[in-house]
Amino acid sequence: MEGVIFDLDGTLANTALLHKKAWEIALNRIGEKPIFDITILLGRKTIDIAKILIGEDRADTLASLKTEIYNSLIKEEAKPTECAKELVNKLKDNGIKVAVVTSSKRISAEEVLRIIEISPHTLVTNDDVNMGKPHPEPVLKALNIMKVKPSNVIGIGDTAYDIIAYNSAGLNKSFLLRGEVPLNKELLFSLTYQEINSLCDLMTTSRT
Repeated sequence: MEGVIFDLDGTLANTALLHKKAWEIALNRIGEKPIFDITILLGRKTIDIAKILIGEDRADTLASLKTEIYNSLIKEEAKPTECAKELVNKLKDNGIKVAVVTSSKRISAEEVLRIIEISPHTLVTNDDVNMGKPHPEPVLKALNIMKVKPSNVIGIGDTAYDIIAYNSAGLNKSFLLRGEVPLNKELLFSLTYQEINSLCDLMTTSRT
């Protein structure tokens, strides 16, 4: 194994539902209410979620407001998930390249990583790609930056969008972390992945 690609929110940090909270606050401030459960959209690009929630005309306004609110929330509430720091440090100590591929904007992702004290070799964010997860573009970009073959890399995430992107990019193996976000099992049909309950489950296998 040459590299590991992690999702950020809900995988390395306990921030997945902070995104949901930020969307709900932002919608309320502009006098709107979500028409369905926002959790089913978590893991997609900010602007894509905004377009789904409110339409293209006001999507930029909603996305900017949501990002502002989210960046305020993480300062008090963001924490690393169980074994996140230990696993990343162990991988790096063993000479394995570590990337974070997230649908968050770079300003948010960098702040979360600073707060949880995790420093990947590579960070690919919402701002770095045209197509976000579940499209494989951000994963392929990370592979290119790391200069590794997908067959020598595993991916770890907590949403169906992560697993779809990892499978589409041809990663050797995908791990689905059962976390804060409810899973849409229908989206995972026919995909190859292994479920884990905690990143601690991978501590004993991080050398292989």
